[in-house]
Amino acid sequence: MNERERGGRWIVTADRVWDGTAAAPVRHGFVLLDGDRITAVGRQADLGDGDTTAAARLDLPGATLMPGLIDAHVHLTFSGSDVPVRDYRREARTGAAALAVRAVVNLRAAVEAGVTTVRDLGTLNEVAFPLRAAVADGRIPGPRVLTSGRPITVTGGHCHWFSHECDSPTGIRVAVRTQVRDGADWIKLMVSGGNLTPRTNPVRPQFSEEEVRACVDEAERLGRPVATHAYDPLSIRRSAAAGARTIEHCLFETADGIAYDPATADLMAARSIAFVPTISGALHRMRDGTELIAPRFRDRHQRVREVFRLLLAAGVPMVAGSDAGVPHRAFDGFPADLAALAGEDGIGLTPRQALVAATSGAAAGLGIDDAGTLTPGQRADLLAVDGDPLRDIGDLLRPRLVVAAGRRVRGPGTGAG
Repeated sequence: MNERERGGRWIVTADRVWDGTAAAPVRHGFVLLDGDRITAVGRQADLGDGDTTAAARLDLPGATLMPGLIDAHVHLTFSGSDVPVRDYRREARTGAAALAVRAVVNLRAAVEAGVTTVRDLGTLNEVAFPLRAAVADGRIPGPRVLTSGRPITVTGGHCHWFSHECDSPTGIRVAVRTQVRDGADWIKLMVSGGNLTPRTNPVRPQFSEEEVRACVDEAERLGRPVATHAYDPLSIRRSAAAGARTIEHCLFETADGIAYDPATADLMAARSIAFVPTISGALHRMRDGTELIAPRFRDRHQRVREVFRLLLAAGVPMVAGSDAGVPHRAFDGFPADLAALAGEDGIGLTPRQALVAATSGAAAGLGIDDAGTLTPGQRADLLAVDGDPLRDIGDLLRPRLVVAAGRRVRGPGTGAG
């Protein structure tokens, strides 16, 4: 089976099979696939004669089989270099084709690392939507793509160079309608400024409360969820009050430091609004002792870790997202980012909690009903790693097999892994 083919009926066995929710994996388990769907999961001892006549069988001794990972925050056309905005502008000057090439490379890197679904939160429509289709029909290898296409910002606002620039509730409603017309899965609203965009303010709202509500109301009317970019307490509060589905970054950052707001956390918990922490890459680099984190930011990141622990303690759901494409966030780095969230030098997650945030928990937070677990009827999105990541999450960095919608993209017979 090659990367462009969906297999027929085949079995994968492993020492451990974790379904994405259970407290512990099934020992000596199997997953039965038929095309792009999972048809059975269980113990090898329970395989019947009908199951063992499958067209193919792949045994993975020493491995753990689990759902493919879901990375809830990426930017398909960003390079992940020291200067991704400069890279983007240079490539964009040559046309959408250059940006598409960058995205194809990024998608390949992500899927070979074990990511089988990405949510792209900021890419030109003419790149994002054709790429989504190309992955879906097997023309290029990659994870399934959910995408907002072009975000919505203010004039001169965060990421204005590829966004709708809107300065009124009416303008925002028009932008939402345009994105839905063109095929967006999500709507992305830049509620605060951002660090990548000069002359914006990351710790103050760009949009008024009325404007944020206009975006969410219009998107809800058209059946699309909203993800908001929000660093500061007021932007986070406006996002939660309006009913955004997810709040990205969610740092509670002010000009004077971090100002966590318990009332906003309670509102998010009551409405099941998920936060998507995107500092895991920074935590990973801090854990490794690299110098890619400026000293003046180290104290802030330690305080942000405490914010995320407080959000979790308040019952706010968390969905894992890497922000792949921004500086020093490679598309194949998501497993290491997840590992960085675990333990006392992360945000206090157990290995299982970190894995849930990128599998079943991510699916629930993003409204995905056919991925995130290994159960019959789900998409055949699988990741096998050497060892047991539920005990040592570092084992997540040792992929042995990746199957995306039934297509084997890493492992025996693919030339990768």
